[in-house]
Amino acid sequence: MAALWSCGCYMSELESDRNKVNRIIIRISEDGGVSRSEARRMLHKYVCEGKCGWYKTKSKEAGFDRTDLTKGQRKLVEGIIKQIMKDSEIDDAKWRIHNVICPGHPRPKESKN
Repeated sequence: MAALWSCGCYMSELESDRNKVNRIIIRISEDGGVSRSEARRMLHKYVCEGKCGWYKTKSKEAGFDRTDLTKGQRKLVEGIIKQIMKDSEIDDAKWRIHNVICPGHPRPKESKN
């Protein structure tokens, strides 16, 4: 029974994160004056730390250069994340967002040691 509860708890947490990520994308789009697909791309570039194999091996071929975000874009994205995911530290929020945006290549969770 505990396993079922924990699975259900994880699913509701994941669903909550999906909703927050969607809200973040909408805000980036509105506040940044970009399309939703570009807002999603900006968010992914912001949260991707280069730890997943895809980023290291195929990102340039796909035109995904996370270093091309301007300082202003980074500030915009981070501010929106902090507003919407105010219950999380920024590193935890980035990890949770990356798991929603890029589920096949989850970013390793930072150790607290």
